[in-house]
Amino acid sequence: MLSNFKIDQSATFAGLVFLSCEPKLKFNSTEQDRTKAGAPKWELQVLGAFRGFGGGTSNEVVKIGMTGDGNPGQGINPFTPVSLVDFEVGVMEKTKKDDQGNERVIGVTVWFRCSDVRDVSVVQSSKAA
Repeated sequence: MLSNFKIDQSATFAGLVFLSCEPKLKFNSTEQDRTKAGAPKWELQVLGAFRGFGGGTSNEVVKIGMTGDGNPGQGINPFTPVSLVDFEVGVMEKTKKDDQGNERVIGVTVWFRCSDVRDVSVVQSSKAA
């Protein structure tokens, strides 16, 4: 079973800051991974301050998958507040077959993706203009 959910960034996070964006490499390789359509894959890392149910925050590095011809994080300095476009989380079951060939769920894989990362100060200054 695969489930995707859109993330309401302002309700989920007190803030997100850019850490890095690097090529996502193929498994056991130094070559950049690509989608089936040939688009280069990137791994964006942000520091997210998750809003807690009791009013506090919990900080965590979040790795987010992206695609693009050029580095989507180019020109964004580390620790810059960012906004993510089409930000979503996906959950996929991990299954394993037993000796009789029956599949059983042994866990889940959680992943994040977005279509674009934007410097919040640039977004705010363009709205003011």
